[in-house]
Amino acid sequence: MEGEWVWVDSDIGVPIGARVTVTPSGQRLLVDDEGKQRSLAQEQEASLRIMHPTSVEGVDDMIKLGDMTEAGLLRNLLMRHKRGLIYTYTGSVLVAVNPYKDFPFYSGDQVGLYHGRKLGELPPHIFAIAESCYCNMMRHLRNQCCIISGESGAGKTESTKLILQYLAAVSGELSEQQIEQQILESNPILEAFGNAKTIRNDNSSRFGKYLEIFFSKNGVIEGARVEQYLLEKSRVCHQALEERNYHVFYCMLAGATAEEKKMLNLGDAKEYKFLSKGGCIQCDSRDDAKDYQRILSAMKILTFSELQCQEIVKLLAAMLHLGNVCFQANTQNNLETSDVSKSQHFSMAASLLEVKRSALAKSLTERSFMTNRESVIKPLSADQASDCRDAFVKAIYNKLFIWIVEKINNVIYKQLTKSPKSSFLSIGLLDIFGFENFKTNSFEQLCINFANEKLQQFFVGHIFKLEQKEYLKEDIVWNSIEFSDNQSILDVLAVKPCNLLALIDEESHFPKGSDVTMLNKMNQQHRRNKNYLSSRSEYDTDFGVRHYAGIVYYDSKGFLEKNRDAVSSDMISMVKKTKNILLQQIFEEELSTNNVKISNNKKIVMTPNNSLRAHTDNRKQVATLSAQFRQSLDSLMKALSACQPSFIRCFKPNNEKQSETFDRELCMRQLRYSGMLDTIRIRKLGFPIRHTFEDFLKRYRVLLKTTVCDPKTETAAACCEAICKTEIQGEDEWKIGRTKIFLRDAHDAILERLREEKLSKIALVIQRVMMGHKDRKSFLRKRRAAVVLQKNWRAYRQEKLRRKLQHGFDRLKSKIRSRKMQQQFQRQREAALTIQNQVRGYRAKKVYKQKREAIILLQAYTRGTMARRETSKLRDNASILRQQKEAQQRIAVELQQRLNVIAKSQPAVREPEPIVEQDSEEETIDLMPPPPVKKVSEVKKAADQIEKKERRAVLESLEEPSIIITPSSISTTPTPSLEEEEDDDFDDASEEFSFYKFSILNFQSNHSHTHLNQRLKQPLLPHDDEADVLACLTVWWIILRYMEDIPEPKSADAFSQASSTISSRVLPHKQGRRLSSLVGLDQIILRKNKKKLGGGNRKASVITEEPEDFTEDEDMDILIGEGPTLDRPLTSMEKLNIIIGYALSRRDIRDEIYCQICKQLVNNRNRKSRMHGWTLLSICLGFFPPSELFIRYLESFILRGPNDYKEYCAKRLQRIIANGERKELPCVIEQQSAKSKEPIEVSVTLLDDSTVSLQLDSISTSAEVCQAVANKIDLRDTYGFSLYITLFEKMWSLGSCGNHVFDAVSQCEQEMRRQGKPEKDALWMLSIRKELFTPWHDCSEDPVSSDLIYRQVIKGIKIGDYMSDKDDEYIQMAAQHYYIKFGSAYSRENVQEVVGECITTTLIESKSMSKWIQLISAVILQDPYAKGKLKTDIVKGDLVKNAQRAWPLHFSKFFEVIMMSGPPLPKSRFVVAVNWSGIFFMDGRDKRLLELPYLEVKEVRVISESHLNTRSVSLATIRGEFVLKSGECADMAALIEKHLVGLKQRSVYALVRQDVNKPDDPMFLVCKRGDLLLAEEDEKDSPERNWFKATNQRTDASGAVYRDRVMFLPTLDKPTDEMLELLTPGQNKKAAKNAPEREMTVAPVSLKEFAIDNFRPAVRLAAWPATPTLISFNTWATTPSNMPAAPWS
Repeated sequence: MEGEWVWVDSDIGVPIGARVTVTPSGQRLLVDDEGKQRSLAQEQEASLRIMHPTSVEGVDDMIKLGDMTEAGLLRNLLMRHKRGLIYTYTGSVLVAVNPYKDFPFYSGDQVGLYHGRKLGELPPHIFAIAESCYCNMMRHLRNQCCIISGESGAGKTESTKLILQYLAAVSGELSEQQIEQQILESNPILEAFGNAKTIRNDNSSRFGKYLEIFFSKNGVIEGARVEQYLLEKSRVCHQALEERNYHVFYCMLAGATAEEKKMLNLGDAKEYKFLSKGGCIQCDSRDDAKDYQRILSAMKILTFSELQCQEIVKLLAAMLHLGNVCFQANTQNNLETSDVSKSQHFSMAASLLEVKRSALAKSLTERSFMTNRESVIKPLSADQASDCRDAFVKAIYNKLFIWIVEKINNVIYKQLTKSPKSSFLSIGLLDIFGFENFKTNSFEQLCINFANEKLQQFFVGHIFKLEQKEYLKEDIVWNSIEFSDNQSILDVLAVKPCNLLALIDEESHFPKGSDVTMLNKMNQQHRRNKNYLSSRSEYDTDFGVRHYAGIVYYDSKGFLEKNRDAVSSDMISMVKKTKNILLQQIFEEELSTNNVKISNNKKIVMTPNNSLRAHTDNRKQVATLSAQFRQSLDSLMKALSACQPSFIRCFKPNNEKQSETFDRELCMRQLRYSGMLDTIRIRKLGFPIRHTFEDFLKRYRVLLKTTVCDPKTETAAACCEAICKTEIQGEDEWKIGRTKIFLRDAHDAILERLREEKLSKIALVIQRVMMGHKDRKSFLRKRRAAVVLQKNWRAYRQEKLRRKLQHGFDRLKSKIRSRKMQQQFQRQREAALTIQNQVRGYRAKKVYKQKREAIILLQAYTRGTMARRETSKLRDNASILRQQKEAQQRIAVELQQRLNVIAKSQPAVREPEPIVEQDSEEETIDLMPPPPVKKVSEVKKAADQIEKKERRAVLESLEEPSIIITPSSISTTPTPSLEEEEDDDFDDASEEFSFYKFSILNFQSNHSHTHLNQRLKQPLLPHDDEADVLACLTVWWIILRYMEDIPEPKSADAFSQASSTISSRVLPHKQGRRLSSLVGLDQIILRKNKKKLGGGNRKASVITEEPEDFTEDEDMDILIGEGPTLDRPLTSMEKLNIIIGYALSRRDIRDEIYCQICKQLVNNRNRKSRMHGWTLLSICLGFFPPSELFIRYLESFILRGPNDYKEYCAKRLQRIIANGERKELPCVIEQQSAKSKEPIEVSVTLLDDSTVSLQLDSISTSAEVCQAVANKIDLRDTYGFSLYITLFEKMWSLGSCGNHVFDAVSQCEQEMRRQGKPEKDALWMLSIRKELFTPWHDCSEDPVSSDLIYRQVIKGIKIGDYMSDKDDEYIQMAAQHYYIKFGSAYSRENVQEVVGECITTTLIESKSMSKWIQLISAVILQDPYAKGKLKTDIVKGDLVKNAQRAWPLHFSKFFEVIMMSGPPLPKSRFVVAVNWSGIFFMDGRDKRLLELPYLEVKEVRVISESHLNTRSVSLATIRGEFVLKSGECADMAALIEKHLVGLKQRSVYALVRQDVNKPDDPMFLVCKRGDLLLAEEDEKDSPERNWFKATNQRTDASGAVYRDRVMFLPTLDKPTDEMLELLTPGQNKKAAKNAPEREMTVAPVSLKEFAIDNFRPAVRLAAWPATPTLISFNTWATTPSNMPAAPWS
């Protein structure tokens, strides 16, 4: 017996399951379903009842249970509930247990799973009941209804929604309308206005609902209709503890926007008495804010207008405000009176109801009635006024709910009114309030429980009474089943004379009737009825009714008032005067049936105890609420009786709403009063499936075997019996009646399955015969066609053979003729080749002879020039050597004389050896007179050989490890003083790239690499240009003065006069350059546009503007520096400007400058001089790089420098090589930074006036600054952002490229110097601005970028940078700015602040501030800004897009060009503006010469003209090719190319280049040249394939296309037909052929312009050498024409 399941007794009176277990000690125990253990005595074993196997694990259909007892049913539900199986069948009745949690088996897949399946084929599910209703309706063409019953909180509403969801999904597969969605969306609205939280249910239906869904004959939903019953009005004003008011109030307060709540003067829910009486504001299982949005969405789908939604919200808000109205009690003429307390709630309620406050107060505090002769007004006490207010609020809400239901019906039932109802089938869903039993039950609970009694009686009648009655009628042998009948309860409530509802109605009509008199009559009449429980005492107001679900006690207080359900005539009079349209509509019936002007023929009876009852009409009694409710229930019962019903019994597992708790006692009580055990018994023993003989035979005729029973000779009953005997096992499983056949519940599905299998077999036979017949016909037709084909093929083959012979004969003749002609051609060709060889040889010899003669002549002149130059150098060197030797000799003589004197004065000291001086190699050369000019070549060769031998010997000595011995010379360095110290170790001769090694290989005239305190007479490095030679000597002089190796000149002394030939060398200097001429083209053009539009209120600039036709004078380009310009005391800044100015203007002397500085740093014993030298070297490294020849040597030199300069200079060298040379002179801050070796601290201003601190150096570029700022502010989309510099309200762009930042700072200091002010006072400022947009700019990619552009646009509009002719653009952008800054909340002060921030002073003065506020406010208060649904980032992005479209020129890159050739234009010199929309050709006056969208551009490329050393841009368009010359042609071409490539990568439009005929692969697309294709996004971006999928816009066909046969168009929008005609290759040729020929424009070029572009700058020499033949003039420029001059002052 161990392990067996048995039944044991429990404390709830129903046995529970238990399992027998044996402990290790042998003791037997019972473990019940609750886990409790109890000992099992031996004497108890005999009394234990063994559990049937079906009750151990449970079954899905309780008819299959072996233990047909209450305990078996209860345990079956318990076991399935534990496994999460909430549905169980009882035959065709579904039992649903509320799980109190969500389950995932209501998806669309589940709908498809149960669709088309019979009841019982799949596990129990509510979808199976819905499918059963749907199939029965379509099968029997009979209306269906589904009755869902159960206690409050058992899940009836959710079950109704699930059935509706299933029917909508099944119908939606066949429907082309949206009616299903509208029906589904009616649920959220009805739940919001009709459901509330109670202590038993968070979503309890407080009204009854019968939803009738109408279907067409095809099973498609055509419409629906909602009937509502008995809304619980009292809940609007009063709620029990832990309960809430209707959901809609809380949803409105939680989901309304701040602006809407401000307009309605609403706050939180806890502030309103009508919402806080139950002490429960929040409901954990609901999201009120989310539900409110769903309600609004559902109303929109159900065609509620925006005005209607607003009116509904206004009425709801008015009810809440009325609930907070208080009344003050007064006494007047010994009568109790009341007045409305002054409060904002009362004023707001009157405003929302759109009535006068006096009228509302009067209707609430007074009551008027008519006597026989006059009208009497009676004041109300404070309590009576409160009751009057509550009655008015309840009436408004009830009427509003009825109006909403009618509005929904008008939408979902509208189409059905045009057709008769009989043409549709229907399924009705009854979701009515469940049985209720609270601590305090009132009139509403009596009506609700009465409705549940009626439904229970309908269930009993259909399941038990009608079924057993049918058995008796058809003579079916049947043992009657006892069942619980609640008819006696209905008799007490509403059937018998003097029933409870009748007594309530009767007492309601009596003028002096009260709740006490009513209760007395009820007790007196029904005291002896067992179903009625009288009051315990005469003071007790309670009475009880023994309902089928249990005893319920009702409090009779307020029964009569609720039953009368009347509104006072004063309220109706006030409603008639209101301007609120919705309020009048909901009271339309009262306004039409009650005449407010009371005539004499109407009597109003007023009782002292009740002054709130509406007046009565002697001619017509107003129906009471109970009468109306009974009438509605009767019509509902008739409708249900006309349908075939299905039942769903909803059970509640516990009262605590816990998901895994099963209260046995509660569930047992529900099982009992629902009659489930009796239902199972009658379903198990009965025959619920019944058909007439004719219907059964008609449907299942296919299952009848004619050999057994022939329907032609036998009766229908005999045939039905034959079918049942054949297909159904067991004689008791079916019965034959008089007119019908009866079947068990499961046999219907069995017969249907057999019928479908039989029909399938028959269909296969029919298909086989028909297909054989069809194939036979096809075979005969094909055979006849084959015979015809064979006949024609044989004829064709004979004809083809004949033509082949004829063709061969013709080819033979042509071959013979061609061979003869080929031989003749070969002979002629050989003769022509012979002639060509002779002529070409003669011409080649002639050209070679001419070139040879020219080369000989050129060599002769060149050698002569070089020989003369070398002769001159040798003469100069000889003179210098001669002077040095004489000086050395004098010094030697003096030294010898001093030594002799010392020797004589000290005879004891041994005489030193005489000093033997070793002359330098310059002194070893024999100072002979210069050779004659004709021997110059021999002298040059000899000098070259000597120099090569010396350098080779030095290099060989460097490679040896022995000690280096260099020839000594008389040092020109003065004797070190006490302040001087030893120099750093630069003995680097052993290194590969040492400076000493470089000096040996490259220095001329045997210059040494060490420090020198004298001026040079010849540069260290050789230079071909005489101007470079003079510049090198001048720079050496300035370097000596900068390093303080020689003192500054104080006056023009003898030394200055003697060295005038050096000091008067040229110094290039750019004079007169103004800052306004350096401002970018964008600022110049946009400034002109601004002036043209008359905008802006900016002050006059400090910098003078040049006229448009300003040109520099010829004298402004001269190179000055002659005379005593430099022979005067100079500041260190002036010396720097001279040195770096020469380096920037003359590229060929840069290595010379570096060599001079390095030379002065080697063996320099003066510490101060060395520091000046390293500072100068570090500054130079920030302005120009050395050549490739010297760069490795300079790196090696720097690495041997001092520790504090080594790393600093090495880093600057690397950066100047990477970033390129500077173009301007150094500024003061750079010199200070070089001395301190610290980075330069600068601040970059952002558009929100914040600053970003950065550390820069002299080589920093605008691109580096922009990237550094972007990294600091997290700016991801950096494209188009540029660095700007501002001085004196002048601002120009430095771009985001390789432009050096401190070049612009230097220009600012030069402007200060030009104005005579200190350079350090230049108040320049750096900022970041958006300069350019991409055509595919997306604001959502980077919010930081959008915010910067947005602030730039707002500031630009205010200061007048962005001007527009339309005020609407300003207004729209101001409204967007307001929304971004303040949101949707409206404030006039905020609007005024926005006007001050966005509108220029000129526009404000022209229209006035108030006018601008009015215009902008009108836009703000409209959609979409008023609702506040837009996100701030989206509005900000829209503002940026509007500015991008409105001012494309303000976000453009400008290039000054000269059109060399192309289609004719009015001007050849103009400005090209490149922006996101295209390319604009503009002149200086904002006149657009031509606009080219990117779609018209074919190709852009840069053309280099090497012979002129210039570059141009070739712009190929469909209008022709433009050749544009510009100094920034590479930047312009790169920008246009970037936009074209980006557009093509993102474009989905492609143009077919060539015809694509029908391909072999059917997946490929057939298209013609010029067709426009729309590529699929995903396919286009697949680079691994050479094809993509597209749609031909001409044929609408889709397929694959090879990439090489199409050309993607640079556009994001679909091109127009006109543009496609221009782009089509064939059309272009045709258009070009038909178009008249136009002359190409060639830019007019004057001689002066040609000279400016191509001639070398003029060089003015102060002192010419003696021999004019040594000067070489190079007229043509050998350096780029745009080489910057040295602009210093």
